[in-house]
Amino acid sequence: MTAAARPHTGVPARSDAPGDNGPAASADKGPAAPGGTAGQDGPGGPSGPAAEEIRARLEDWLAGTVLAPEADLSAPLVDLGVDSLDLIRTARRIEDAYGVRVPPRELAVPEMTMSRLAALVAERAGPRRTLGAGLPGAGHGPVVLTPAQEQAWEEQTGDRGHWNQALLLTTRPGLDGELFAEAVRRLVAGHASLRLTVETRPARRPRQLVTAIALDGPPGAALGPVLDTVDVSGIADTELPSAITLRCSVEQKTPHPENGPVTRFVRFDAGPARPGRLLIVVHQMAFDMVSWSVLLEDLEELYTALEAGHDDVRCAEGTPYPEWAEALAAHARTADAEAEADWWTEVVRAPAAIPLDHAVADPREANTARTAATHHEEFPRELTALLNAAARAHRAHPGDLVLHALGEVLAGWLGESAVRVDILRHGREEAVGETHLARTTGWFTTTVPVRLDLAPGTAAERLARTVGHLAALPGGGVGFGALGRHGRPRIAAALRAAPPSDISFDFEGADTDTLPLGTLLPEVAPEPVGDITAPHWTRPHPVEVIATTDDEVLRVEWWYSTALHDEATVRDLAARHRAALTALLDAAGPDTAGPRTS
Repeated sequence: MTAAARPHTGVPARSDAPGDNGPAASADKGPAAPGGTAGQDGPGGPSGPAAEEIRARLEDWLAGTVLAPEADLSAPLVDLGVDSLDLIRTARRIEDAYGVRVPPRELAVPEMTMSRLAALVAERAGPRRTLGAGLPGAGHGPVVLTPAQEQAWEEQTGDRGHWNQALLLTTRPGLDGELFAEAVRRLVAGHASLRLTVETRPARRPRQLVTAIALDGPPGAALGPVLDTVDVSGIADTELPSAITLRCSVEQKTPHPENGPVTRFVRFDAGPARPGRLLIVVHQMAFDMVSWSVLLEDLEELYTALEAGHDDVRCAEGTPYPEWAEALAAHARTADAEAEADWWTEVVRAPAAIPLDHAVADPREANTARTAATHHEEFPRELTALLNAAARAHRAHPGDLVLHALGEVLAGWLGESAVRVDILRHGREEAVGETHLARTTGWFTTTVPVRLDLAPGTAAERLARTVGHLAALPGGGVGFGALGRHGRPRIAAALRAAPPSDISFDFEGADTDTLPLGTLLPEVAPEPVGDITAPHWTRPHPVEVIATTDDEVLRVEWWYSTALHDEATVRDLAARHRAALTALLDAAGPDTAGPRTS
């Protein structure tokens, strides 16, 4: 499991850990020229960079965040603690630094080592390599919604505005307003998802389209309501936070998928001597948490290049989001996708309903953001180290073990030998068509059902069944939504007949929320962004379990609805999960793992 858009929090945290694509990473990149990206000639000169140099940089990128201290760097990437989201980040960094596209699916093959990858990049990074890209700023005709978008559209029966991703960042003093507006125009022109509109049609499925944006003339006129500048230079330091906080709260109600725009940039100009602020709000239908790193990297590079006089700079997006939606819908009717139908049909048969403490006429209607509450569990630091060691020994992801412990608790609670949990995945699966998504913004986060088999056996045997099931998920899980929404009627009906699980799980890990902050936007601002969801927003699951390992400490958040469950029930579940995970690590820790098999 990897990153998804956390539904109830506002601001990702910054990390300066070695290997993060933070401020120092700007040296790897430059402005993207027409027809390609930075680094087309390669740092090694006209003949391209040397494989040894590329390998050293790869090791630097991965060290300290995903590599175990004792890792054998000659081993395949998939054996070095690298998950699918790490591969996406690596693909993006390779593209930024060398102008070379290596799809994450190539990185994930069992035989891909750092030496082999370095040689591959060196081979492809010949002189003046260019990357194909669509015309920036172009519109796109109506296409289907992605499965995640369509499901959310159906869930939200009220007003569909005020459901956002949002960040408030500091801006460096003395920012040039005109250059910044031009940088935002090119950013919005380069990312189709920032210009989405949803078209509703009576008695027919909604569709999405992309509005065009002019690349000439004044940038403010082209952007319209997408960009606003607020002069706060006359407000005293003591009054500035409250003024910014108030405006941020108001702005959360502005993005709208039908009325537009879905994206708002609000720059607070505090004068030449004080850091300003930049609020970025994007409607959830157009954006997910993984998209932040792409957006912030591009904005930093665009402004820096324009400031240096490089007028030909532009973004180099991969497959635009509406083209991904088309590719996913087409994928649902392929033989490869339809071959997954039996797998998913078996998964959705597993029990997934949990008891409620409060009888309500319509649990979905009662399960709103207004009634949301949370319980927090924090584990000892030494447990996180043991969790990571056990995951490596069992060739699993740490989140697999946390999820398995949750399954143990649910099986005992429900009296079942197998249970179904909805897990959140990043959804950027490039096995669908000829797509390249490492630099594409949009809402890719997808909900995937998994079946946890807790039939009798040793702790290691039960864990092995969970790890094996997760590793065998067809195509990373995107086929489930595609088949249920765009598959042939018989297949779609069978998959959609089963209700979603009442429990969702998301393992966000240690660096999911890392932001590539630089000189333009150096820090996350201290002021709150405001409520990113309206009180009437429908929560997709009665209980949502979100695990993180920030600061090398495992924390588990239990989100629930007070209209459906009592605090005591959730506390008891959390305590049982804590005991189950601790017992699992005692019984199936690194010393109990059997011989590795491919």
